[in-house]
Amino acid sequence: MLAFNTEVAHSRAFVGSADIDYKVHGLEDLRLHLSLGADVSKGRQAQNKSTASPSAMYYGSVGGESILKRNLSLNAYAQYYKDFNDNHHFDIMGGYEWQHFWKSTNSDYVGRYPMTNDDPTLAGTERPHTPYQYKTDSYLVSFLGRANYILMNRYYLTATVRDDGTSRFKDHWAWFPSVALAWKAKEENFLKDISWISDLKLRLGWGMTGQQAGEKINNYNWIPTYSVSTGTNGFYPLIGNGTLYRPDNYTPDLKWETTTTYNIGVDFGIMDQRLTASIDAYYRKTEDLLNYAPLASMAGYRNQAWQNIGSLENKGIEFALDWKPIVNNDLIWTINYNLTYNKNEITDLSGVSDSGAPVANTDIKVGQGSGFYLQYNQVGYPANSFYVYQQVYDPQGNPIENAVVDRDGDGKITENDKYLYKNAAPDVTMGLSSRLEYKNWDFGFSLRASLGNYVYDGINAGWSNMNPGEVWSNSLNYLSNRPVDAVARNWQTYEITAKASDYWVRNASFLKCDNITLGYSFSNLFKNGSYRGLNGRVYGTVSNVFTISNYDGIDPEINNGFDNNLYPRPISFIIGLNLNF
Repeated sequence: MLAFNTEVAHSRAFVGSADIDYKVHGLEDLRLHLSLGADVSKGRQAQNKSTASPSAMYYGSVGGESILKRNLSLNAYAQYYKDFNDNHHFDIMGGYEWQHFWKSTNSDYVGRYPMTNDDPTLAGTERPHTPYQYKTDSYLVSFLGRANYILMNRYYLTATVRDDGTSRFKDHWAWFPSVALAWKAKEENFLKDISWISDLKLRLGWGMTGQQAGEKINNYNWIPTYSVSTGTNGFYPLIGNGTLYRPDNYTPDLKWETTTTYNIGVDFGIMDQRLTASIDAYYRKTEDLLNYAPLASMAGYRNQAWQNIGSLENKGIEFALDWKPIVNNDLIWTINYNLTYNKNEITDLSGVSDSGAPVANTDIKVGQGSGFYLQYNQVGYPANSFYVYQQVYDPQGNPIENAVVDRDGDGKITENDKYLYKNAAPDVTMGLSSRLEYKNWDFGFSLRASLGNYVYDGINAGWSNMNPGEVWSNSLNYLSNRPVDAVARNWQTYEITAKASDYWVRNASFLKCDNITLGYSFSNLFKNGSYRGLNGRVYGTVSNVFTISNYDGIDPEINNGFDNNLYPRPISFIIGLNLNF
């Protein structure tokens, strides 16, 4: 099967940066800084699919694409430090940031007519095609300021403000301020003499940040654009080989997504900081959520567009613990642990749903054509909850083929019988790392856990029909693989309602060992006379060591919650040597 599909890819990248730091002569409290950065990459991929390849549906194809990316950045700021006696410390900074993101894509794939084509003179020959070219760029510019004030080394005030501008929105600019207060209680007289308490700090913060949906969003959503089709791709036979211009939907009033965060926290340390801990409680409200959401019918050629659809709340607690149970001349043992609990809820969808009905997340669709959207959003529920039918089971607890609950009681199964059930986001995440240093040796590992994250098992759901006509393809002459569970169930009339059942939404909680490292450090190697020799470290690392989970799929860690053709993460082994001359 691999011989039917040949792909060769090459890539090159350049990443560079330069920094200039200058202290003004005669005004040593003033510092000027300039940073320049460039990230340029170019990739090429060639592909050749045989006419016998099932993935090419027996047409076959040959072609390739090239992608050139260029990201440039500039960061300039002035920083002023000043102390007035021992009680007042000021740190004031003002700066400017500029970023340019540019991308060019060129591709050309040539398909072939099937060998069984009605016109034998065309059989196996190239089909008409049009090369694809696409260029896009965007800018992100920021003016920022920050002021820190410390009073008597115990009272802290930090205020920041950003004026961010993006080319992705018509209203380019938005202000994002923040304020943070802290009280270092350990410096107060009533705690200074308590030796076993080495640190105690209380923190309070409020701030706003802006988001523009990262790389997912198109750069020109607020500008009227047209899709152009030429030749037979115009979809309208009456125009023959002409050109068809179709208007795209756009959102002229698209604006920044804004998150406002309130947090309160405590930092605590004892035994000369051998044991430190911090705990934070936070509340985040995100307004003007950016999402690629459905539009009213006939609004344009496409029925979706990027919109500011509503609001979302996140509430949670973060806890971190650092402990050094053993510290002596030969042995140091360090343990780090962290835990996060988070609950999110949609609070408003007035941008896309005045009736309060659930709204599809169109990022994920199961199946083609008459398939279904897997996740929906509705006020009062977590974001991107699975929207599924309720499965019916027999007395032994086995799922019954094509049997789901008629939740609205109207005597038939429709979309109205679906309900929101679970979501991909975990309730709790945890991390544990440990490092043991004995003389010149060091050993460490890191573990990570996710609890309460659910996954739609698209592999089992999509390949559970054991009907012979589905397992064997007469037209393509190949046998489809089936999961072991599908053979045991032996479902023969697998319908779309069965695919959209909550039976396939599985708990994917997991514990992972991300890495284990063993190293040995040495010094003064090959020392001779005035030559001090070499210092360095030799080490071995194993990454993605193991995963413990009740989920039966290849990997339970799936951020969007849809397990479908996931490429497995490999176990990697690294042997390294660091040398200092």
